[in-house]
Amino acid sequence: MGQVWVTRLDDWREFGRLREFFENDNPGLKLDLVSVDGEAILNAAHGGMRVFWLYRGEGEVFVPKGYRTQEGDGQPLPDCYQPNPVAPAFAAVLGELSRGLDTISRGARVPVQAILGRRRGATFVGDFAGELWKLDHVPRPWSTEERIDSLLQGLFTAYREQGFSTKNEDSFEPVIAGDQLIACADNAIRVRGRFQCLTMENVRRRTSHVSFVRRLRYLADTAGGCNPDFDPFRRLPLTWYYNYPGEMDDGLNWVNSHVVNIPKETSPAHFHPPRGIGAAGGIPQREMYLVLDPAAYRLNTWGREASLLAFPDLRNLHCHEQHALRPGMFVYIPPGTGHRGLDVFVNVLTIPGFKPHNEYYIDRDIRDTTGGTVPYNENLLDAKNYEAIEDLL
Repeated sequence: MGQVWVTRLDDWREFGRLREFFENDNPGLKLDLVSVDGEAILNAAHGGMRVFWLYRGEGEVFVPKGYRTQEGDGQPLPDCYQPNPVAPAFAAVLGELSRGLDTISRGARVPVQAILGRRRGATFVGDFAGELWKLDHVPRPWSTEERIDSLLQGLFTAYREQGFSTKNEDSFEPVIAGDQLIACADNAIRVRGRFQCLTMENVRRRTSHVSFVRRLRYLADTAGGCNPDFDPFRRLPLTWYYNYPGEMDDGLNWVNSHVVNIPKETSPAHFHPPRGIGAAGGIPQREMYLVLDPAAYRLNTWGREASLLAFPDLRNLHCHEQHALRPGMFVYIPPGTGHRGLDVFVNVLTIPGFKPHNEYYIDRDIRDTTGGTVPYNENLLDAKNYEAIEDLL
């Protein structure tokens, strides 16, 4: 539990105070702002793995011949990319899963179908780590057939090698607000244009586990559903990577990024515990909002006002704050702090990431303990997934 920080990124003094707090709260991580006006080289300022999230403007990034990426499951990549042939062993797994789809439980079938949908003839395109996160939250067994259930479990140690496309020429490619770039100790990035970035660098990491460019238009939209008063949008530039054998605690994860258009109707009030609990070991999860302009993606918000509802003391849900949000603002939410985004288009950043089995929904407790005097989501009262909130603090 703690203070929610809300700052405007164009106010350098205000951002400096937040940066000092952030770096004290997250040893080994460095927070900064970068502005590009013309041609520039983006690099790791401290020799680590540095992520750049564009939040305003547009430009181009130089992407060399031979570059490999797991983009392409949203809009197709340009013609200068060639999807890699699917490995015979993985093709066989996809075939068996497709034939055994009727044996898979209703909850598990949705992410499995999304994985199978990345098959493109003799190729397989895109990163399906996000579907594994959904599958992991469905009760076992996932299938009535032991063989199919075992194949689904095997996807958790196969996903990092699948879904790549390779570029066959050198060229600059467009980037806009919402896109992500990564520079490491031995990999600087050539860019040009006019844009602003929030950056975060892990000084203890020297390499990246994902490709250095992730563009939202080339990523699958996993929003699902339809809200006639709010355009759906959910794309995952950097999502949770499940551990391979030998990896411990948070594994490769130290920051995640999901870009989401959040309508109030489907947004739950929730929190992440201030300590590692059960399967969600490792460090406690921090959450941040980098607020984007929905007009950049032609999203219609129908005149709604974006805001964040925060509950700094989970033992007293009467105590709440509501912060108006505008594009170009940055919000830091400490572990153990209740929060709910309302009608906001935002890059949700998390440290060390969107930890599985680490999100607890509090709308029912808000209603019951305050007599309905504090805003809650009546559509999600049944989402409550704990007995007593004190047990998680």
